[in-house]
Amino acid sequence: MSGGLDVLALKEDDVQKFLACGTHLGSTNSDFQMQSYVFKRKPDGVHIINLKRTWEKLLLAARAIAAIENPADVCVISARPYGQRAVLKFASYTGATPVAGRFTPGTFTNQIQAAFREPRLLVVTDPRTDHQPVTEASYVNIPVIALCNTDSPLRYVDIGIPCNNKSSHSIGLMWWLLTR
Repeated sequence: MSGGLDVLALKEDDVQKFLACGTHLGSTNSDFQMQSYVFKRKPDGVHIINLKRTWEKLLLAARAIAAIENPADVCVISARPYGQRAVLKFASYTGATPVAGRFTPGTFTNQIQAAFREPRLLVVTDPRTDHQPVTEASYVNIPVIALCNTDSPLRYVDIGIPCNNKSSHSIGLMWWLLTR
């Protein structure tokens, strides 16, 4: 997936960061669409996410974000408390438009609303918590990138990055890697 470039290859340092942050740990439940990203299941029932697939999806998402000419057309959203600071940091370093906290329904579809936006790409921390912006993005044909755990629904998600989106360290690492 890295296209043969050594710069984009998965390095041991990155794997150590994944393991230290618990990015490889999924939940005890698994969605049928996320089964292809599960490496194994521990005896206590926790699914282990394949980090090679995580890295490939991370590169794909980074290329999709970099393909947008105007960085302000990328809307990053997190309603979860652990992801809000990461979203604000990502937006400050990349120039994206952040929505940290509550997403106002109709932001993408209601043109009369003062907070109306027309982004070209949507990046969310959790497709289950951020279901409202993901659904609205599907109404107006906006591609969606999401950080997905093993139990996350992939409806209306175009690029799902398999990772642990319940841990604050894992969420911060994934947003940092997208920024990098």
